[in-house]
Amino acid sequence: MRPGTGTIALLALLAAAAACAPRPGALDPQEGCRAQLSSFMSSGDGFVAPAQRRPRWMQPRPAAQPVRPVLQTSLDEENAQIEALQIAFDSLLYCRWIEARTIRADIAARRVTREEGRARLQRLKARVNRDLARAREVLAAMEARANEREGEIEAVAPGTRQVAQRAQAERGRVTRVVAAATVPLRLRPESGAPEIGRVAAGDPVTVRPAQSGFALVEGRDGTRGYAPLGAFQAAERAAAGGAGGAGAGDGEVRRLAATNIARRDNFAESITLATQAAESGFELAS
Repeated sequence: MRPGTGTIALLALLAAAAACAPRPGALDPQEGCRAQLSSFMSSGDGFVAPAQRRPRWMQPRPAAQPVRPVLQTSLDEENAQIEALQIAFDSLLYCRWIEARTIRADIAARRVTREEGRARLQRLKARVNRDLARAREVLAAMEARANEREGEIEAVAPGTRQVAQRAQAERGRVTRVVAAATVPLRLRPESGAPEIGRVAAGDPVTVRPAQSGFALVEGRDGTRGYAPLGAFQAAERAAAGGAGGAGAGDGEVRRLAATNIARRDNFAESITLATQAAESGFELAS
């Protein structure tokens, strides 16, 4: 049985509940995103945990037990885990950006000196870099697990690898457009996500369809972020052409494998954007 939104929500709640439990390497006493950080750390444990907590498909099973149901269940569970991980990572990043905004407001209102504010931003940037290091560790473990599993998936559902490659090519297809007006770029494909850059009216950019009606936008100066598809007329046409491919093919295993790849790709893209935004987002202008 496929886990629905209720299962995903339960995983997220269980991860959040782990915030109450102490973890090795005690949290910074000045940590302002304690609950979000603990939730994110817990959500990643399923991918970097010891061997005794390996996913079902990697655990010993009776010779008579069919591979397909075990693999299907494992993919289904992992997809829910990745979604819960993405939610936790997004929540942590949002909290970090709110912290940075608060520090800047304190400096502007002269509640703290400029030197104190700069020091606080530097400490915050160090925390963000630790968050990103953890995210990369989780992603590497996720990719390693996928590589180990690829042969078994191909044996159960031949052609899955080829379908996945086509889907990734479609998701990676870009279109060159010009911004009709100033467009804010956001950290995630959500209207309430932190703004991490802007594209000025008339600037040429490339767009790649993302999810939730957004596109991943890249400016000629390397600035990247998400913006609504409607902000670029040509992007609507690009999105329509890229709707197929993901999840194509027969069999539930193939569909779940395609979903797994798409969610891993989304998480990797989140890390890339957050890394770029952290380079300047936590510095105090001279």
